Order: sequence, then structure tokens, then C-alpha cells
Amino acid sequence: MDRDFTFFDSKGKFKILRILLKENEINISALLKRTNISYKFVERYLAELENEGLIRQKRFGKIRIISLEDNRVTRILKDFFTELEGIEEENYIKGYV
Repeated sequence: MDRDFTFFDSKGKFKILRILLKENEINISALLKRTNISYKFVERYLAELENEGLIRQKRFGKIRIISLEDNRVTRILKDFFTELEGIEEENYIKGYV
């Protein structure tokens, strides 16, 4: 399996993934508010993440829902981000942050 994932090369994609890993799904309006990234960039990042098989998008009329795919990569990422949050919390408590 020789795939290049690009979610670490962009703070925007990293933000989007982090939110989705926590929430599992979110509508586009809420995602725009939470990331504070322009619509143009969010669109580009979502297309790239979808092409990488990490997310899927569903439309219900005017409402668009973005959700995390359930696959081996997203499960590994979920574990990674859970561990990262634990480390960040420990560092905050210890006064490193």
C-alpha cells in the first residue's frame, strides 16, 4: 500500500480532521465556524480528504453533512488524536503549555 496522505501538510486539513475525529460528523456551516477557514479553502481541503478516503459528504437538500469514513486509517488517526489530546492535557496540567 503506497499512499501519500496530505492531512499533515496543511493546518487547515489538520483542523478539519481533528474536528471530525471528535464529532464524527458535522454540517458545512458549523465546520466553517469552528475552523475559521474560508469556504474556498474548506472546499479544497474536503475534496482532498475525500479523495484520500478519509471523509464522505452527504447532501440533504441544501444541507451538507461531512462525516468521517470508517476504515483502518481513520481508526488509527482516532487513536493517534486521542493520545495526542492526552499528552496535551498532561502538559497543560504540568505547566508546559
